[in-house]
Amino acid sequence: MSDPTAPADDPAPLPDTGARVRAMLAPFDDVVVSDDGACSLSYGSARVLVDIGVFDEDQDAVHVRARCVSGATRSPALYHWAATTRPELGAFRVIDEEDGSATIELSRTLIAEFLNPAELRLSIVALALTADRHDDELAARFGGSVHDAAGNLVDPATS
Repeated sequence: MSDPTAPADDPAPLPDTGARVRAMLAPFDDVVVSDDGACSLSYGSARVLVDIGVFDEDQDAVHVRARCVSGATRSPALYHWAATTRPELGAFRVIDEEDGSATIELSRTLIAEFLNPAELRLSIVALALTADRHDDELAARFGGSVHDAAGNLVDPATS
């Protein structure tokens, strides 16, 4: 149960969740941990971000996001594409940036209480491979750039 004296509008993730997630990320190369505890890693052409948020007062959520394109041009066609395209795992979303551009990412949220290493690893790999499969096509269609075009694991010509 949570502390009833804690401010209701300022929930914080449970401290052990971050340590558990970082331990589960150990098999991946080049995991970068930022000052706020979020982790990121490159996988193929995608940059995968893993951070922790609050699901409810005593449970955390682990957010896994693979960035497909940064600097895309906002358009009705882009929003329609994101709203109607269904990947096998996760969901595409468009983030409006302050500079007027958009970021396209693929995301999935997991409940921390039930999280196991295989599920986190599968989520990271599946989202990264899906982002890798779509990112070049999305950049060509909506503008912007992929994280690391040289890192493609999926040949854009054959996907």
